[in-house]
Amino acid sequence: MKPLSAILLLNLCIPFSALKAQQPATNRIAQVSDFLIDSSKPYAYLELDHVGPRKPLRDGEPNVGIWLQLRNNCKLPIVIVAVVVSTDASREVITVQDEVVPNPHSSGGERHGSNIYAPRGLPGMQDMTDIFFVPNANEAEVRSVEEAQRGAPDDYAKELLVRPHGYNSGYEPGVQELTLIQPGGQVLFSVPANHVSTTWHFEIPFRFALPNKGRMRQPYSHVAFYQEDLKDSHGTASPPMPTTH
Repeated sequence: MKPLSAILLLNLCIPFSALKAQQPATNRIAQVSDFLIDSSKPYAYLELDHVGPRKPLRDGEPNVGIWLQLRNNCKLPIVIVAVVVSTDASREVITVQDEVVPNPHSSGGERHGSNIYAPRGLPGMQDMTDIFFVPNANEAEVRSVEEAQRGAPDDYAKELLVRPHGYNSGYEPGVQELTLIQPGGQVLFSVPANHVSTTWHFEIPFRFALPNKGRMRQPYSHVAFYQEDLKDSHGTASPPMPTTH
């Protein structure tokens, strides 16, 4: 009887052990809301302010611009590179460092990231399958894409050849300065209207304002803005719609 009792006791303990093992994962998901200020929004995001007249900062820019708020919705400060004008009495952010990045070339039939599946049994993972829906690309990858498209005769390739430079890699129109955005804070800035089109979008890099530990570098992330983001919650474009040239 003793071996049978031991087996029954073990069977009773297994469900409780499994439940206990699942609790840390559930707690980690719950802790996400403690990290966010507004749990209904991303931890950092761009909010459209308006589209309208803008004084060009470089030769060749259109006189229409997009004004946005970069908002920090988490409980850690973040840092960006801003382009500022400073005087003895004031300091004004006129724009921020951004990269103008080609959109993934699509034939119209596929959905980028549609073949990515979330493992079963992991809470919250189903909401993260769009991680590669609009993938990031650094400047080296951008140049590679441009080179590959130069010989292509389609409209996408022709449009890509006139992609403007972002305010980065030597193309910034003023003094660059590390700028801290405190939890719940925001920075108002503008970019030329041609930094978005049906062929490209722009991305703003940022990182958490945490000190480096030893030789290990802190990771960085980015917030992206696409032409479709110019539409309001009702799907109406914010007038005037910017031109690409």
